[in-house]
Amino acid sequence: MNNSKQRVKTAINFKNPDRVPMHMNATKWVLAKLKQHFRVSDDHELLNVMHIDTFDMRGLDLHGGVMPHYVGDKHSFLDTSWSGDIMKLWNIDEKEIEGNAGFSYVVEDFPLAQANDFDSIRNFNWPQADWFSYKDLDMQLAKWSDKAIIATGASFFQHATFVRGMDILLLDMLIDVETAGYIFDQVFDFYYEFFARIMEKAGHLIDLLAFADDLASQQSLLFGPELFEQYFAAKIRKMADLVHKYGVKLLLHTDGNVSELIPRFIELGVDILDPIQPEADNMDAKVLKKMYGSELCFRGGVSAQNTLTYGSKQEVKDETRRLLDVMMPGGGYILAPGHPVLQDDIPVENIITMYQTGLEYS
Repeated sequence: MNNSKQRVKTAINFKNPDRVPMHMNATKWVLAKLKQHFRVSDDHELLNVMHIDTFDMRGLDLHGGVMPHYVGDKHSFLDTSWSGDIMKLWNIDEKEIEGNAGFSYVVEDFPLAQANDFDSIRNFNWPQADWFSYKDLDMQLAKWSDKAIIATGASFFQHATFVRGMDILLLDMLIDVETAGYIFDQVFDFYYEFFARIMEKAGHLIDLLAFADDLASQQSLLFGPELFEQYFAAKIRKMADLVHKYGVKLLLHTDGNVSELIPRFIELGVDILDPIQPEADNMDAKVLKKMYGSELCFRGGVSAQNTLTYGSKQEVKDETRRLLDVMMPGGGYILAPGHPVLQDDIPVENIITMYQTGLEYS
């Protein structure tokens, strides 16, 4: 019987594992419900009881896991307790709200949204890899060595939008190339050096590096392929070359219809595409598997927007089975929802049903 790390490695190398490997991230409110249901107290116990095969270094809730220690100067958001909350890196205040869909996070202010001169942008407190100590990272990760470890948090586009604001940054890309290029370079240069040092210290323990860049709506790309080439292609290639030196696979998370860019992702060194959002145009799992399943792995695909949130347990089971029938043959697939972070409006019984189906059916 394969353990979790071996199971994931087998699948992402296009071989059939003993069963489909499974991944989970969720908000802290969802995790609290799951722990109460299973009567467990910590994340490791929860992963084991749910048969989840991966561990995200930023933690299951993406706000606290195993990361380098902050050792920099006094900072408005960062201190020595930092363990993966990306918003804090960028001086962003993330607020918790309760609405009709339960608890969630919102961001109301973007630090550079009002900056109208280049000096203001240049003088922003851009994160630096030297702010962190990496010396005992491998020892911290040792307790998770039974899982496939995913280094996450990198971004080339999305986190720049958190700093500048989406609308303003898209305009910059068209009419203020210097500003857009500078912002993207600052974001990428930090993440590249940060993860280069992580790989140097603990690359032998890490299996995947994931970067998150929502590049599309459900209908189309947010910007054309020409702008993708201008701003991002070389950065993806550079990150891919870095992690591949350590035998680590590169995962790209992007919601929406990115079908037009998939061949280019493969050329640039992306190994895994996430999350196969089933509501998006031209992102049908069966078509993607047929066209790219021998050279690109996939993660995700069970509808979080519809089935997991509003469907019955039987509907969740049926959709999960249909997806597994398509995606499992020949390996190259990790089971997860069509939105990577399970939200508070998804019934716990549907989450459990999805993973239980993956465990039993595969």
